Amino acid sequence: MSSRDSDPDPGTVLVGVDAGLTNVTVTAFDGAGGELASASRSTPTVETASGRDEQDHDRLWDVVCEAVAAVTERVPTGAVAGVGVAGHGHGLYGLDADGAPVCGIKSTDSRALDTLEASHSDVLETVVDRLGWEPFGADPLSLLVWLREHDPAAYDRLETLLFSKDVLTHRLTGERSTDPSEASVFYGPTPEYDEEVFSALDIEDAFDALPPVVPSTEPCGTVTAAAAARTGLPEGTPVAAGLHDVAACTLGAGVTEPGDGLLILGTWGQSVAVLDAPEDGESGLPRRYLNRWLRYEGLRSGAACVEWFVENCGADWRREAGERGVSPYVVYEEAVSDVSPGADGLVFHPFLKGSTDHPNSSGGFYGLRLEHTSAHMLRAVYEGIAISQTSALESIGADVDAIRLTGGGAQSEAWAQMFADVSTLPVTVPTERETGALGAALCGGVAAGVYPTVEAAVDRAVGTAVRYDPDPETEARYRAVADAFAEVGDAMESPWETLKSLAQER
Repeated sequence: MSSRDSDPDPGTVLVGVDAGLTNVTVTAFDGAGGELASASRSTPTVETASGRDEQDHDRLWDVVCEAVAAVTERVPTGAVAGVGVAGHGHGLYGLDADGAPVCGIKSTDSRALDTLEASHSDVLETVVDRLGWEPFGADPLSLLVWLREHDPAAYDRLETLLFSKDVLTHRLTGERSTDPSEASVFYGPTPEYDEEVFSALDIEDAFDALPPVVPSTEPCGTVTAAAAARTGLPEGTPVAAGLHDVAACTLGAGVTEPGDGLLILGTWGQSVAVLDAPEDGESGLPRRYLNRWLRYEGLRSGAACVEWFVENCGADWRREAGERGVSPYVVYEEAVSDVSPGADGLVFHPFLKGSTDHPNSSGGFYGLRLEHTSAHMLRAVYEGIAISQTSALESIGADVDAIRLTGGGAQSEAWAQMFADVSTLPVTVPTERETGALGAALCGGVAAGVYPTVEAAVDRAVGTAVRYDPDPETEARYRAVADAFAEVGDAMESPWETLKSLAQER
C-alpha cells in the first residue's frame, strides 16, 4: 500500500454513496482519493412491530438524493466521471413486475431467527454444505422462507430480488442488477446461483427472481434524466455495480491481497480477511470480492460499547472537556492512557447486543475490585473490543501478516496501539476516514475508465496516515488478558442462558 500519487487529471470527480444501517454518507473524491465534499444523513427508519426492522424504498431514495445533491452542488458536476454505491448486506429487498417495492427488510431484522431451524432443520445441513455458511435469520434465504410462510401475497409478487444498494442503483439507472459480493450469498465456490439451495428450502419460485450479476467495477447502467434531476449528477454518468458495504470498506482501505486483514472499528465491529478461495478460511461469512474472496465476522456492538459506557458513566469527563474547551474524546483518550495495559486485572465482554459465536451472551465486567475506577472500566471496554475483533480475525483462519484499521474508533491513538499489541501485528490507518464511500467511488472510477484496474485505483487513491507497531513488553500481558477473556466466556455459557430467560420474563 503506497502513499497517494498525484492525479494526472486533477479535475476528475468520483462520487461514492455508502448507504449504511445508521447513516447515508455521500463523498466526492478527486482521482487521487482526495476528499472534495461530503454529506451525511441519518438512514430513515420505519416504525414496525417488535423484532422487525424495515426500510421504505422511497424514503431511502429521498435521503440519498438529498445527500448526493448536497455534494454535487459543491463540486464541478461536469467533471463527475463515475458513481459507485455501497450498502448494507443481507436483509431482503424486492420489486414487483412494475418496479414497485414489495419488501425492504434490513439485516437487523429478527423475525426469521428460528424459521429454518423450525421448518427446515432436516435440510439445513445440506444448505450449509453447499453455501459454506449457515443462514442466521436476517439473511435473504431465511427471510424468503419466512415470507412464503407468513406473507404469501408479498412472496408471490416478487419479480426481482435485490440488496439495499441495488435499490439505489436501480433508482439511479432504471436497471435491475446486483454485483458478485451480494450475489455470492446465493452460491458456494462456483460463481453461479445455486438452484438446489432454493429447492431444498421450498422457495424455488424465488429463484427466477434473482437479478443479473454485473462485476463490481463495471457499469450496471448510467444516470437517467429523472435521477439527474433529483441528484445533480450529470445524465449519462456511468454507475458501477458497486459492493456490499464491508467489501467497499475493504477496498477503500486498500486491502486487496491475501495476507491483508481489515478491522472496522465502528458501531458494529467487523473483522475481514482477503482469501484466494472461500475454503481458505474457516469461520465468518464468505463473499466474492473482486477477483478473490473475503470472509468477515461481525461484533454486534463494537464502538457502540464505548458510547454506552461514556453516556452512562462519563459525565465528569464531559464536564472537564467543556471546561477545557476540547472534545470529550480527548479526555476519554487521556483517561484510558493513564491506565496500564490489562486494566489492572479487569476484563470486559463487549456483547451488549449478543455475539455471533454465543447467541445468548451479554456484556459484563469481570474482576472488578474496590480500587478500580471508571478509567479502568473504560480501558477494559477498549481492550475487550480489541480482543474480540482480533480473535474473530484469527478464527477466520487466514494467514494475516498486516492489519488495516478503519472506522471512527481508528482515530484513537491509544485504541489503535491496543490493536497492534493484542494482534502482535503492525496496524496501519488509512488516510481517508470514509473508506466505504471511497471503495464505492473507486468502483465508479474503474467503471468510467479513470483507472485501468482496481490495483491502479488503490495505488493512486489509498494512502496511509499512521502506523502502529506492537510493543513486545505489552504483547505478553495481552496474551494473558485474552486467555482470561476466553475462559470467562466459556464459563458463562450456562449463566448467559439463565440471564437471558430472566430478561425475557420482565
